[in-house]
Amino acid sequence: MPDHLRGPLDEDLDLRALEEWLVDRLSDDGVGAVRLAAPVRPEGGYSGETLILPAVVEKDGREVEERFVVRREPSEAAIYPAQSPTTTVEVELQWRVLRGLEDHSEVPVAPSVGFEPDGKVLGGPFFVTGFVAGDIPREDPAYVAEGFYAEATPERRRAMNEAAAQTIATVNRVDWMTAGLGHLVPEGCEPTNLRQLDLWEEFATGELRGRLHPTLAEGWRRLRAEVPPDAPPALCWGDCRLGNIFWDGARPACTTDFEGATIAPAEFDLGWFLSFDRWIHEACGNPRLDGEPSREELVGVYERALGRRAVGVRWHEVFGAARYCAVVLRVMNRLEERGLLPPGSDLYLGGGVTDALQMQLEER
Repeated sequence: MPDHLRGPLDEDLDLRALEEWLVDRLSDDGVGAVRLAAPVRPEGGYSGETLILPAVVEKDGREVEERFVVRREPSEAAIYPAQSPTTTVEVELQWRVLRGLEDHSEVPVAPSVGFEPDGKVLGGPFFVTGFVAGDIPREDPAYVAEGFYAEATPERRRAMNEAAAQTIATVNRVDWMTAGLGHLVPEGCEPTNLRQLDLWEEFATGELRGRLHPTLAEGWRRLRAEVPPDAPPALCWGDCRLGNIFWDGARPACTTDFEGATIAPAEFDLGWFLSFDRWIHEACGNPRLDGEPSREELVGVYERALGRRAVGVRWHEVFGAARYCAVVLRVMNRLEERGLLPPGSDLYLGGGVTDALQMQLEER
């Protein structure tokens, strides 16, 4: 989830209970004890409830300093529509995708430690991974306006964008059935473009709660009238963008945030990636920087990595922009539920997301 759409974090963790849980999961690796220090919030935000926990680990008679990352289920409803009746717990979905990628792909992910579905340890489901260091392009402030990305050489910016497109294609090429992710497709359903359109339009309609969103309504109408042919179903990341990759120079060191994962034509991901790129540049008033590839260049890099031509790319870009509007709706509702926004706020129309969708609709 983009940094500017994140919410508050409950840091009331039972560190002693978590220490015992970690020892149980790590004992086969020679770990005899774990001592956790106070948790640290990730810089720039968090998806769901995320904490970094410094630790001293007693392993094979030695003390080693490590860091763990805890991802805990939020108390509110998810910010993405559930793909099936078995994908209603965000952290479980993320865990299963992470393990599938870890075991069945070359996609870089954080080393897995364990998943806990029971609430007896931390009050709700959670999973733990190892910590991976890296540069993270933040959306607030926009990475194209300030920070390491804006200050990078044109060569690094180009290489990062090309590597991101290649990494997305690598996710899309995963054998999702072998990776144990068939549960993302309910029995009797086909993983088509129309199924995703139905899911997302129904989700957005519910989150509007009777309010109006004329641009999004026009987006759904146009998308439904022009559904492209279906490409083969693929594992889709759901929230693929530069900011969900930890970077070591121009090399992806770790991918993250899989709570929006689904099985759909791979263009589902390509459209989000391209639409997000346009949002942070054109809709937010940030000029493109030297070295950043054009849309056509990104599509070409992606297609070569995927091994086929992309189908219906423009449609999927518009769909990506419409999905972003739906996510913003849900997040604004979440902030209202937390008492951080007054009831009936129209902030869901702001942030440039409606402008990004309108811009793309006018181009079609």
